[in-house]
Amino acid sequence: MRPKNLVVRAGAHATERLRTEGFRSELFDTLVGASGGPKWLVLRPLDDVLIDRMIRGRSRPIATLGSSIGSFRHACFAQAEPHAALSRFAEGYVEQAYDGGRPSMEEVSRESDRILGHFLGDLGSAEIVDNKLVQSHVIASRLRNDRGHDRGLPFQLQLGAAASLNLLSRRLLQRSFARVLFHTESPSIEFSDFDTQTTKLSSTNLQHALLASGSIPMVMAGVRSVCEIPGTLFDGGIIDYHFDFSFRRKRSRADVPTPSPPGEEDSLVLFPHFFDRITPGWFDKPLSWRRPTAKALSNVVMIAPSEEFLKGLPGGRVPDRNDFLEMKTEQRIRRWRRVMDECRALADDLNDLFDGKNLEESIVSFPS
Repeated sequence: MRPKNLVVRAGAHATERLRTEGFRSELFDTLVGASGGPKWLVLRPLDDVLIDRMIRGRSRPIATLGSSIGSFRHACFAQAEPHAALSRFAEGYVEQAYDGGRPSMEEVSRESDRILGHFLGDLGSAEIVDNKLVQSHVIASRLRNDRGHDRGLPFQLQLGAAASLNLLSRRLLQRSFARVLFHTESPSIEFSDFDTQTTKLSSTNLQHALLASGSIPMVMAGVRSVCEIPGTLFDGGIIDYHFDFSFRRKRSRADVPTPSPPGEEDSLVLFPHFFDRITPGWFDKPLSWRRPTAKALSNVVMIAPSEEFLKGLPGGRVPDRNDFLEMKTEQRIRRWRRVMDECRALADDLNDLFDGKNLEESIVSFPS
């Protein structure tokens, strides 16, 4: 028996359906993508499988919900040629480079915008907005009490206050930041944890919205005047780093055939992830006890590399932003490419799940 590279974690209801019906694309009507910067490279080969097995040939819509790098990945999925878009994204992301030392916030923002433009091309934004089967939802975070700062001591104090409030209670974070949900058509995702401002994507604002979704505080410049939203927007991961799954799918008549097949009213959420653990928000990273509730995860299926698999990657871990500072550009690019190559084993495991192999022994529960 080969080593278990891919862990499948499932909530109570999701486990029941997987064991009864198998790992089928029709079970899922929502695809979630987390923040995490270079960590996404672990998922690069799996994303090709998801395009083939989850996106292409669908008969009913699927909602994609992403923050930061998760929203970038999903923007590839919703284009007319998703594999080509994903290849352009990976190429541009891996080969980004900065001249010596720590780059300025403006440099990182310009490079991120360039990468977005590279994989969107001339037609990508319009294709995403017009896509009826892949319903895109992009998360950003709006700074409350905005004083026009995105750096320096005043802004650092605002971030410190947000972290302190979040330590007391995740819900208190909304005193510092508000969630913004960009969507195509009518939003089909509804949140129950934070108040959420919704605004519609267009072919002219989509790239700007994606840039806002990935603008990491103190690493990138804040993004202002997106759509009709006043103030400064930052990375969606501030609130929804890996998500706490306090949302539900609102489905229209167009989403499912009539009559609805058995079980379609409680379709599942698929969450491809870089780690076998969920950290709800950016400020929750040092808070190991902060995790989604069992109720919120009941309909969720998370697929992630095992800890043993990650230890076997180059450097013994997933890529992260520190690689830009700790390695020379050529060394980093070589390592990141090796990571993507070695993670093809995860793609093989995911194809096996879709083919009905190794599912029963792969399913484990979320930590209680």
